[in-house]
Amino acid sequence: MSLVALSLQSPDTSADVGFLQVLGFALCELEDGRARLVPASGPELWLQSGESARLAAVFDGLGPLRDLEGNPLIYEPPPAAATSRGQAEVLGPVYPVVDLVSSITWYEKQLGLTEAFRDEVTQWAELSDAAGRRLVLAFTPDLDTPAMLALRVRDAAAEVERLREYDLAPIWTRGVPWGRMAAYLSPGGLPVLLVERASSNSD
Repeated sequence: MSLVALSLQSPDTSADVGFLQVLGFALCELEDGRARLVPASGPELWLQSGESARLAAVFDGLGPLRDLEGNPLIYEPPPAAATSRGQAEVLGPVYPVVDLVSSITWYEKQLGLTEAFRDEVTQWAELSDAAGRRLVLAFTPDLDTPAMLALRVRDAAAEVERLREYDLAPIWTRGVPWGRMAAYLSPGGLPVLLVERASSNSD
């Protein structure tokens, strides 16, 4: 089973399309209230208008609609191949969980994903499908924390400064043992996390 795309709902689709294009996504399709954006690598983003921000992983198969922690999952066939690709890289969705070990086991057993990276200090785990696309599980004691879109960048500090030129400031920045992170709330209200890998953890 493969991760096809990340489906995002946004209160302001046009604003979020612009935000993601600033980060280097190629806009492949655009229609009323919907957009399809293609990164340099990783799953596509399917963006559609909605009353509140929401993110769900889209798989190419059938299965449960939510995982153990209630995080949304969608199953449907992928669209036609993209005609262009952007520069930004999608790491994957970051889902909040209260029991990291049990959640990893569930994703491995139910969806056939395999653990690709785990850091016990930050309680951060990345699961991979057969094509190498990632889904991230992050420990949080409060499941009211929203699912976030994680984008891999080469230099988080440089991206933070570049986004300031567009009057976009991070909610927080954080150093971790394996790199750096910067969290944003996009203009349309989507939680976005920029992730920089340390050179020794670039897989």
